[in-house]
Amino acid sequence: MITYRQITEDDFLQYRADILRLIKLNADNHITRRALNNFRRLRPEKLSREGNVIWTAWDGELLVGMIFCERYGNRTSFSVVRRSHRSQGIAKALLRRAVNTMGRFYAEVAADNPASLKVLFGMGMVAYDVFPRRGKWILRVRNGFDVNKE
Repeated sequence: MITYRQITEDDFLQYRADILRLIKLNADNHITRRALNNFRRLRPEKLSREGNVIWTAWDGELLVGMIFCERYGNRTSFSVVRRSHRSQGIAKALLRRAVNTMGRFYAEVAADNPASLKVLFGMGMVAYDVFPRRGKWILRVRNGFDVNKE
């Protein structure tokens, strides 16, 4: 059974290495260098600020997913799910928890990342801009859904 835990400033340092390992092994090159550096430089006290959140998914003691949002996703947002646990609704559950915590959500996602697009649009996210970056088309999305809806 998958359980979910919000990471707070009090326990961030305890889980930081596990989260970085999950990202390194399962991100499939869909996380920008800037976003990863923002996570690496994150200080625990920033998690007490509104709009900054980390949620994790656990299968027993095994970390199987995470989502990180900084400034409601305007600065940084990404999620990772362990390959062995994909297609189980974990990314959607993490996103729902993050949005419920923050109240609003923004993200940029590459058009060549169908897994993320499926989760975002499946939850009613709305694309409001598209632009090229380093040869890829990037969509800007925001929440436009009832966060309590299944």
